[in-house]
Formats: sequence, C-alpha cells, structure tokens
Amino acid sequence: SIEIVYGLRNFIGNANKFAKNNIFINLKSDSQITEITVEDDGNGYPRDIISKIGEPYLKSNYSKDKSKEGLGLGLFIGKTLLEKNFASVNCINSKTRSGAEVNIRWKNRELFNI
Repeated sequence: SIEIVYGLRNFIGNANKFAKNNIFINLKSDSQITEITVEDDGNGYPRDIISKIGEPYLKSNYSKDKSKEGLGLGLFIGKTLLEKNFASVNCINSKTRSGAEVNIRWKNRELFNI
C-alpha cells in the first residue's frame, strides 16, 4: 500500500531531521507479527507532548532547537496512514538511545489483506 510507504517515510524523515548522527531502523518478522522500529540519537520527544503524539498542531514548551520544531503534522499523518492499514503505532523515548523511538507493528494476517 502506498499509504504504508508514505507513513514509514514520515517517521524515517523525522528521525533523520532530529538525529544528532544516526538513525536506526530494525525490521523483525515471524509467522504472527511484523514490526518496524525507527530510532534516532537526538533529544527524544519533549516530555510535555509525548502523551499527545499523533495529534496535529502540537507545540512543546521545552523545544531546544527552534529550527527543527514543527507542529506534529508529519507524526499525525504517518500515524493515521499506518493505523488505517491496521498497524499499531507507539511513539516513546528510546530506552537504549537518547532519542525518539517509533514502534510500528502489524499482525501478519491483517497486513497480508492490504
């Protein structure tokens, strides 16, 4: 589905925009689940908006770099497109790296019907 491509591209583009040096993309699949994780080594999601990720027109009070600040529309569009295609999307601050982490997960039986 082209919607999946655009949704993934939004999250990968955000990782590239906010990373200090690296982005990390991991694909994992078995007979039940397909999962893509996109991480960066940036500053992560601001604490005042992390619970609202996926809503449009978000603005943090704690942004460190105003030149990279946005309105959350890329996250909103990416999340909406992927969820429309049966994905679950979870945005968190990485436990293993300093930056943001997006986990996109499908049950294979739903993914193969797209």
